Amino acid sequence: MRCDLDGANLELVAWGMRNAFGLGFLPDGRPLAVDQGADDRGSRPIGDAPDLLFEVREGAWYGWPDFIGGIPVTDPKFKPQRGPQPTFLLANHDQLPPPERAVLDFEAHVAATKFAVAPPSSPLAGQLVITLFGDEAPMTLPPGGPKLGRHLLMVDPDGWSTRSLPSEPDLHRPIDVGFAPGDPALFVLDFGEFEMTDHGVEAKAGTGRLLRWEGWDLPSATTD
Repeated sequence: MRCDLDGANLELVAWGMRNAFGLGFLPDGRPLAVDQGADDRGSRPIGDAPDLLFEVREGAWYGWPDFIGGIPVTDPKFKPQRGPQPTFLLANHDQLPPPERAVLDFEAHVAATKFAVAPPSSPLAGQLVITLFGDEAPMTLPPGGPKLGRHLLMVDPDGWSTRSLPSEPDLHRPIDVGFAPGDPALFVLDFGEFEMTDHGVEAKAGTGRLLRWEGWDLPSATTD
C-alpha cells in the first residue's frame, strides 16, 4: 500500500505477499520486501516454504496464497508433514498477472526479518545486511532438525549473491539492523535467547541487547 504522509490517498501498489516483514529501498529508489514463508502448521500447512526477497513492482502480484516465489503450492516440494498437499484457494488465476519470482530465496524457516543498506561510509557500502531471526520449531515445523538462522546475511544487490556475515559476539535472535548517520558501524538489535518447546517458550532474562559492531572481516561471496 502507498499513501500520503497524513494517511490520505491510500492506494494499492502490489499484492500477493504473505508476510512482508521487512520493507525498505535501495539507494536508486527500488523498493524491496522481505517476505516470510508459510509454516508447516495450522489448517493449511505448507512444507519447506522459503522466505523470499522481492523487488516490489507496481501492479505486480506475488502469488500468495497459491504460489511461493512463482511455484504453485501444489508442487510436491511443498508437501507438509502435518497435513495433506496444499491446494489452490483462488479460482481466477487466469485473470491475474503471472506471479512474480523472488530475487532471492532464503532457506526455509530461517525467519528473515529486517534489512538495512550499508551507506558509503561503511566497509559494506551498498550491501544489504539482513537479520535471520531463526526457526521456531516445534511450533512452525516438526522438531528434530538443526537450528536455522540466528545470524546475519549480507546480500549484494548487483546479482543478488549472498555472504555470511560472522558476528562478534555471537547473536541469539537478531531481529533488526541499521546504520546511524555518519557512523560506519553496524547496529544490530538482538531479541535475546529463547527457544520454543513442546511446553511453551523457554527464555533467558537479560539476553536482549543492542549491539554496535564494526570489527568485521568480509567473507567470500557465494551464489545459489
